[in-house]
Amino acid sequence: MLLQAASASAESISTLRRRQEQARAHRVSAAAKLDATRASDQELSTAVANLSNAVHAQVAATDAANQALQAAQVTESQAEARLNATRQRVGQFRSVAVDSAIDAYTHAGGPAVLDILKAKNLGELSQREMYVNTLMSNDRDALDALRGAMQDQSAEQAKLAKARDLMKQRRKDAGDKLRALAGQLKVQAQLQGALDARLADYAAEAEAAANEEGNIQGLLAKAQGADTGPASAAGLIWPCRGPLTSPFGMRWGRMHQGQDIACGYGTAIHAAKAGTVIFAGQMSGYGNVVIVDHGGGFSTLYAHQSRMAVRQGQQVNQGDIIGYVGSTGHSTGPHLHFETRFGGTPRNPRPYLPK
Repeated sequence: MLLQAASASAESISTLRRRQEQARAHRVSAAAKLDATRASDQELSTAVANLSNAVHAQVAATDAANQALQAAQVTESQAEARLNATRQRVGQFRSVAVDSAIDAYTHAGGPAVLDILKAKNLGELSQREMYVNTLMSNDRDALDALRGAMQDQSAEQAKLAKARDLMKQRRKDAGDKLRALAGQLKVQAQLQGALDARLADYAAEAEAAANEEGNIQGLLAKAQGADTGPASAAGLIWPCRGPLTSPFGMRWGRMHQGQDIACGYGTAIHAAKAGTVIFAGQMSGYGNVVIVDHGGGFSTLYAHQSRMAVRQGQQVNQGDIIGYVGSTGHSTGPHLHFETRFGGTPRNPRPYLPK
């Protein structure tokens, strides 16, 4: 009963480990397929964390596989040593058996019979008969010893073959674990590099945006003047369609004043709402940027454009092309940085855009 419980427990542990390995492999596979330029901040951070955990687990698995390989190599060496020792014993016993066979063939049993017949009395006869039986017994012992040694040799050969098969399998396991680790380290380095670049870009963009904030506020104040109409973001359309890689809000300790949309390089950017272009030019951090005033203190901002398709003072209708997606300014890849501002203050654009 105890043995059955122990066996069931060992099987459940093995199953759990196998499931954990499968889950890690799935996360690593997902991370390897992740497009860092289109992944969200959360996806990229999670992928890097998953890979870090997987790498730690794979290092442990690789170490365990190498230790198992070393143990198998010791077992193989010991088995080979035992086989060599057994072969020497076989050789020794075979030599004794051959000598006994030659002696028996040479004398053909004659001297033993003559020795018995030459006995002078019953006591001597008995002694000589016992001596002859001892010689014959020794011959049988030599053959039995040879037979036993050869059986041992066969068993040791089988053990050596098994030890070599085990060592071969464990060498393969160790190699597989090492290759998997190398692959994971490569993907980890790539994604960590992408994350580090994004962090650096965010830091530079946030700093540049902070420096430009006064200029933007001045532009909006001048353009909007005494406009007291209602500020409304109702009816906005997406300026371009793509994954939302970075939302509005705090990111790694810095404020992100808009949302990043991963549209492909050169994708047309459309005015989210009708209005007047109050700025079309370059700003530090934002690169090529267009700001559209929609009246009532509501405005939208479109940054990192590869090129702009409008000029300052131009009237645009909703959906008009105002520029094209690029990676100018502080940017790790082509995307649109989109802001919605009320009275010059940035607000989260997502609630105002269609689902």
